[in-house]
Amino acid sequence: MVIVKRYVDESKMAKLKPPILVYGRRKTGKTFFVKSTFRDAIYLFVRRDRSIYYESRGELIGYDEMKRLVEERDERIVVIDEFHRLPEDFLEWIHMKSPKNLVLVTSTLHLAKRLIGKGSPILGLFLDYQMRLIDERDILVNLSEKIGNPRELIENAVYMREPILLRWFGGGLVEILKNLRYVVPSLVGEIFTEEEKELSKRYEGILRALSSGKSTLSEISAYLYSNRLIDRQDISSIKPYMKTLIDIGTVERIPEYSGKRYYYFIHSPMIDLYYYLDEKYNLSETELEDRYFIEKFPVHVEQFFRGLIAKVLGMRAFMIRKPDVEINLAFADHKKLKVVGEVKWKGNVGRGEIRKMEEKFSRYRSCKKILVVQSEDCLDFEPRSIEVWDVKRIVNMVRESSK
Repeated sequence: MVIVKRYVDESKMAKLKPPILVYGRRKTGKTFFVKSTFRDAIYLFVRRDRSIYYESRGELIGYDEMKRLVEERDERIVVIDEFHRLPEDFLEWIHMKSPKNLVLVTSTLHLAKRLIGKGSPILGLFLDYQMRLIDERDILVNLSEKIGNPRELIENAVYMREPILLRWFGGGLVEILKNLRYVVPSLVGEIFTEEEKELSKRYEGILRALSSGKSTLSEISAYLYSNRLIDRQDISSIKPYMKTLIDIGTVERIPEYSGKRYYYFIHSPMIDLYYYLDEKYNLSETELEDRYFIEKFPVHVEQFFRGLIAKVLGMRAFMIRKPDVEINLAFADHKKLKVVGEVKWKGNVGRGEIRKMEEKFSRYRSCKKILVVQSEDCLDFEPRSIEVWDVKRIVNMVRESSK
């Protein structure tokens, strides 16, 4: 077990004052973070049966007592976790009383977005904050103090962004990932339950398509049609499903640079790896050897660096995929392409590979070119026109950018 300090979230939250609405996908560490941020707060948890647990007292209280508590203890912050389970008139009560000491926490993203949107009874009363997976910068800085090997550091960082996996940290990454067959199905089920959606075969089919490398709407619809999950191969029929998956934080999309297309990915490498292994090797019913769990490491490492570098540079990530060139690290500032790059996640990068990269990047004359590797020692040949960013350098860049 390791406790990760979430510097980015702490910095952003420090700029907000209650009342605050904190929301995010299940198992992203919302409760732990809120408790550690508001240490002196009264913490209340609303259970599924609508009973309210008063943590410091170790007892259940009623709905009316909870409201009295908020009013009478206005000098103390009151955290109400999973508040969406309260009676419907709670929001009207907030509208009338306008308490200034509330921090509301929910795992229901569609409700949170409705509450901060037009027509909400509490519109304008609360600041909102969305909790996502642990920021790439934070997990990298935290784990760099515990893992010296650059390859192991990044591969652990990729998956340890999921707080639910941190409990097993230190036991070997592959051994941790073997728990996915138990963790992911229940987690995905909980996510859909909280969003009041049914995890239908069509939704699960989309997740399986994405994990199998289908990244465009046409590829996803072709996969669903071939598996008889849609009646016709038509991207318009899957757009509502894709929107829902994006809205609930399960899927992300990256725009194509100088194009209209988007590329879709499962946001969580943990969830993506489970569906990949289950689709290809039937993980849910089979004990797999270690070698299968590392097959997708290079893909997930690339995804990790795309998000990390975009944040360090303060730019937006794009994809470049054309018939004659494919670049998976592309970063633009105000729509102007500034940086192109590639990740080579292996122990040795040969002279021929470097020459091919230099030739590919040569068409982007005004852009900085970068090559991300585990260590400079992995290179057989030093590139002439490409900056080499190894893990040590990137960790130092992250530390400098956070000062």
